[in-house]
Amino acid sequence: MKLPKLTAFIFSSILLASCSQADDIFNDNNYVGNALPMSGAQEVPAVTTGASGSINASYNRLSRILSYKVSFSGLSGNATAAHIHGTAEAGFIAGVLQSFSGFPAKTAGTYSGTLYVDGIKIKEAELLAGWYYVNIHTAANSGGEIRGQLILKN
Repeated sequence: MKLPKLTAFIFSSILLASCSQADDIFNDNNYVGNALPMSGAQEVPAVTTGASGSINASYNRLSRILSYKVSFSGLSGNATAAHIHGTAEAGFIAGVLQSFSGFPAKTAGTYSGTLYVDGIKIKEAELLAGWYYVNIHTAANSGGEIRGQLILKN
């Protein structure tokens, strides 16, 4: 009688430990950035604007997918373009890595998308170091009206 109880206890312990390890592996591979601010002050050079925005982003190291939602309002005119730029820390500029196809040509709105971190054009180490940013352009601010750095935390 004691042997089946001991076996059940050992099996349950192994099962719980493996679930805990699976949760740790899953959590260790997820990075998020919630309500990352976008502003004209983050542009280089800084832009005086009443516009603002935010980015919610998540990245999973196992799937290598970056998901993002950009919200913005108060632009000086309709958005003419939006991109992910890199590699550049805050205060520096960089080239376009990914254009947002179908970005709303409005003064306020939201846009969601995903991006595959391929390790060639978009690199995981650079993403996790915060060297990519989102930029929204308008006719009045063709270099970008608001910008937000993608800062993801585990």
